Amino acid sequence: MNVDKLVVKNFHRDDPSHVTILWWLFFAAFLLGLWALYTLLPADKVQPEVLYTLGVIGLWRYGWKSIHLMRGLYYQYVRYPALSSLADMTQKPSEILLVIPCYRTTPEISAPVFKALIDEIGNFGVACRAVACVTDEADLNIIESQFNKLQQRVPVSLYIIDQDGSGKRNTMADALTLLAEERPVSKDSILILMDGDTVLPEGILTKVSGFLMRYHDLGALTTHNKPIVKGNSLTRQWYRQRMAQRHFYMSSLSLTYRVLVLTGRFSAYRASLALSPDFIDSLRYDHVKHWRYGRIRMLTGDDKSTWFFVLKEQWKMLYLPDVSVTCLEDAPSGSFVKTSMSLMTRWYGNMLRSNIRAIQLGPRKAGWFLWFCLLDQRISMWTTLIGPSLALVVATYMGTKVVIAYLFWVIATRSANVLLISIQSGQFHPIFVPLLWYEQLVGSLVKVYLFFHPNIQRWTRQGIDGKTEDNSISQRIKRWLPHLQTTAAFSALLIFVMWLYG
Repeated sequence: MNVDKLVVKNFHRDDPSHVTILWWLFFAAFLLGLWALYTLLPADKVQPEVLYTLGVIGLWRYGWKSIHLMRGLYYQYVRYPALSSLADMTQKPSEILLVIPCYRTTPEISAPVFKALIDEIGNFGVACRAVACVTDEADLNIIESQFNKLQQRVPVSLYIIDQDGSGKRNTMADALTLLAEERPVSKDSILILMDGDTVLPEGILTKVSGFLMRYHDLGALTTHNKPIVKGNSLTRQWYRQRMAQRHFYMSSLSLTYRVLVLTGRFSAYRASLALSPDFIDSLRYDHVKHWRYGRIRMLTGDDKSTWFFVLKEQWKMLYLPDVSVTCLEDAPSGSFVKTSMSLMTRWYGNMLRSNIRAIQLGPRKAGWFLWFCLLDQRISMWTTLIGPSLALVVATYMGTKVVIAYLFWVIATRSANVLLISIQSGQFHPIFVPLLWYEQLVGSLVKVYLFFHPNIQRWTRQGIDGKTEDNSISQRIKRWLPHLQTTAAFSALLIFVMWLYG
């Protein structure tokens, strides 16, 4: 299937041309309005300490992003082509194993997903064992009809597991256990973990098997994601901007054979690794230890658990920048703010819980560059808040013109940021600039809150969360203490900003 021509009802890759033009006009009108307001207000002299502070933070942040850009470009155009040329694309594994969780996906999603999957397996021509984890009868009918067609081309075994609503982890672990217990796997077998809303492009199995068959110290790899979104224009462009950022950072990290996540949309593993009892247990029973909450069971973030296991066992990981799966993103209902907040709470909660233990591995085990990136994740959620806090503090003394000047600073710096990312990803949209600032600012607030509330977990579709109904005194103290810590942290940030202003 040519995924570039894929059309799914109510799902869109990008805005129509007239909508993009309207966004450009809105952006230009906003800039002109800001400039007119700035010239009308009386001028005040800003203390040099404020400019020095913003300049130092900006120099560090954009210096770090420039390093990522150089590394990513080198990987994308020098290192990766060399690795790809050495990979043997003609050598095939003895078997492909497949696990596909499908949670309440509609037929309009399931039909193109499984058609593309079956076409790809049939063209690849290798025996396949697949486990589909389903919830709806409609999904089951589509899956069985497609796999019946596949049986005429290659040996295939299909197993169906009902999802019981307890979460994706248990179902995936059950699927892996089934494959491991049915019969031993060959050393060259490959296992694919993918979501039931991911459409595979032609030739992806040839590509991933070529790398895994050639590089025997490679434990897992993942690919670029291209979203097709069911939602409004803001939500659609937000997804695109996020995937462009992901491509930017994953290319840089892959230069040292590390990545930040083995995304659940599509990742390929060495089957002997992914079917090991330790791997399966790490998926089913994964947890982190916290000084206040004790043992926190990981409900969401299965892709972070698989990533951490591969990282801990010191297998290499790789990102394939020229292979793109298409993700049919059915965004949660509601306004853009509600949708984005819900998703950021899940994503950043997973990130922070895994970040703590990954840092504890140390730079030798995690790799020096990845370890510094993990530290940067912890620091950047605070530095992002210094700019707007400083602008508000200064504005209380010097007037609203400071806020307008800060908005010009935001537009200039985020435009530079978007430009850096677009150089590598080839994607740009005028709304990327405010969306990037929105995600950085609101995302930092979400991260800081979740840093003190690491127990908060919620699936956006399943409605599963990690809340407890225990109302004992000790539990009530545990619930109130993080709120006090959050308040103290933001108070300390405000005091620090006021000290900077003098």
